[in-house]
Amino acid sequence: MFTGTFTDLAEIASKKYDKKAKAELEKQLGFFSREYPKETIKQLGLPQVLMFLSAASAKSNEHKNIQSEDVVEAFAFLRFLITRDFVEELMPKGNFDIGLPLSENLKGRLNALLLVKGDMKTKNNLNGKVNRLVSFLKEQKLNQKHVTRIEIEIRAMILLLARLIAVSKAKPEFKVSSEAIDTGYDIVRYLIFKLDTTTFKILNNLYLIDDQKVWNKIPRIIFEQSTHDHLSSTAYAEWESNLPESFESLKKHLNCSIRPFIAAIHGFCEIYGAKKDLTRVSSQELLFILEDFELLIFGDSNPLLIENYINRISFTPKGLELLGSISKWITTIIVNKFGKDEFVMSFSSTVPRQISLLFFIALVEQVKTSEKKISVKHVAIAIDKWTSQLKILKTLTRNSLH
Repeated sequence: MFTGTFTDLAEIASKKYDKKAKAELEKQLGFFSREYPKETIKQLGLPQVLMFLSAASAKSNEHKNIQSEDVVEAFAFLRFLITRDFVEELMPKGNFDIGLPLSENLKGRLNALLLVKGDMKTKNNLNGKVNRLVSFLKEQKLNQKHVTRIEIEIRAMILLLARLIAVSKAKPEFKVSSEAIDTGYDIVRYLIFKLDTTTFKILNNLYLIDDQKVWNKIPRIIFEQSTHDHLSSTAYAEWESNLPESFESLKKHLNCSIRPFIAAIHGFCEIYGAKKDLTRVSSQELLFILEDFELLIFGDSNPLLIENYINRISFTPKGLELLGSISKWITTIIVNKFGKDEFVMSFSSTVPRQISLLFFIALVEQVKTSEKKISVKHVAIAIDKWTSQLKILKTLTRNSLH
């Protein structure tokens, strides 16, 4: 029946919360409280769903107790689930593939979920699955309070997934199907036994910069001619030139620049300029920027480590898909927050530059690990480094930039 062990189930059922994690549960659920009464949130079992996801995150993160970061990561996934379409496509061919949210509309979503009802067949299906789980845990002598806890949390999780499947169809339905219960149960088993929280971490990082304050501070940087000349004489330009392939095909997939190494520096200049209140970059200023750029990208490593390694650019399919999705995601949130006209006027060059920056960081991470292809793992590290810079902009005001 289960692909894992009793130990896996018992760990999630009995995970304790540290003090900060308990407070974080309430804080994160406040995201829904801004638009919905607590009773609606309670009726959908969202507190129990978040508790289950937090325990699964803590297990995957190998934390003895549930920590606040586990709750934050779990909530990023819950937020994603609530606001995305086609939930049944989360596990194509048995693989967990969350993709990325291209838009987010919470209005009316929870009320629609409450309208979804089940019939006797689906209720029996849900009860049968949960009861088998409970019986299994009781046979293994798990403490009754833990059995009760995981029973409530898993029931809430499966039912929420089934409701989401119903309302996210091309033609929304308001009846839970037995097939949706089966899919929800498969997803729950995956979360218990196979969860890798890399995708949760990615979502959390991206949600943190889904903020108008961040993108409003990205200036329209002017590069003096001397700056362009300087960049053209750097090792980054030489590395681009020495690659045997053209970047045209990469640009089609990612919406990055056809000169992504130089564009990566341009993208970093945008963030640096926002932090330092700069709108013009001279060749002298570029020297300071490159120091910070190389510190972010290479850390303690020598930038020349990639000189003899890069002879071709290669992605795993999921690594390429993830970076391509982020390009669409950045475009969507900027258009949603500023409008299409402002996007064209002020941000049309920002997306290729920022994607080039992400790509270059991921490429360097691939080199550091001596792997042949840029994978989701490398892109995830790039996202973490990239968002660490952008998140700073949320706390800055123009007066504090000097």
